[in-house]
Amino acid sequence: MTASKEYHEMLRKKQAKLLELSTYLENGTYVFDTDFRMVFKTTRPNHPMINTLNMPKKEKQFITEIKHSETKYFNGSILWFCINGDIKIFSDDKVLTICSDKESYQRKIENYAYFSPFFRIPTLSKQDTKHNMLVEEFINFDEKTADDEPFIFKRMYNNYRDYFTYLTRLTKIGYQTLNQLWEISSHTVYSPQFEKITKKIAPELFSMKFPFINLHGDMWSDNILLSHEQNGKTLWYIDWETADNYVFFYDFFKFIWNELDVHQDASFYKKYIAGEFDNELRHLFSIFDINFQPKLKQSYFCYFFLNAIINDTGRIAFKFKQEEIENFERKVFPLMT
Repeated sequence: MTASKEYHEMLRKKQAKLLELSTYLENGTYVFDTDFRMVFKTTRPNHPMINTLNMPKKEKQFITEIKHSETKYFNGSILWFCINGDIKIFSDDKVLTICSDKESYQRKIENYAYFSPFFRIPTLSKQDTKHNMLVEEFINFDEKTADDEPFIFKRMYNNYRDYFTYLTRLTKIGYQTLNQLWEISSHTVYSPQFEKITKKIAPELFSMKFPFINLHGDMWSDNILLSHEQNGKTLWYIDWETADNYVFFYDFFKFIWNELDVHQDASFYKKYIAGEFDNELRHLFSIFDINFQPKLKQSYFCYFFLNAIINDTGRIAFKFKQEEIENFERKVFPLMT
């Protein structure tokens, strides 16, 4: 199938799905973004979720009309196609998630129950087991600016510090080495494709025991919402679909990597290498009685990325990681000393 045929076939499927879900959407005219990841009612162009979208030129936009005359079960105006097959529909104050299967549905409930005592997560207000659907509150978030960065990092640090401290005091933490993770991963058969990254990790780290704990797994600025409330700023954490057991410093480096890879913002990586986060990382490492070694900064970062590559829980197939491996080598290696 040619690229043009694939493109139009994707559009056809997305339009068909949109019409299939019209009972959850307000009537009106809807338009797709360039990547067909989101479709929204044209009366919502200034919504904060839409402001950052890549949009085709007006004459190339794909328009779909929804004229559903029956009872609406949800009054959404924005629909998001998630990479894991879930679909999220946004109204002014609620978010409806239509899960791709029972496993995805159950995982969301479990993640909410587990993480909500430690992190501010939108309230889960409704569960529909029969149809694998969930409803949570929509956070009216504000656009983040560079002036918000100190607050965001301080709040993130405090949240993870308290979470780590709780785990060390009240639960049993599993430790493992990178060698052990390598032995059990099915993705190591592709090791020639990420050999250059593996070689960037200091040899001693492969046999060093690190705590592997339940973490968000896809931390970055788009999964952190900032809202201004009566008592000040509030940080919210969303999209816990990839939560899993990772090396304890995973979420911090995932944040740095996502900003570099997706937003083309290398400032966080440069600050990390320059030592601006050393004090915070030193304390987080010490919670687990581990010494943070500044000379191993680049090794820690590559360790995190190797953990991401060889994690094979089945939620992200290796074929989707190949492009990210190429991006890592192209974007990070030139910044290494």
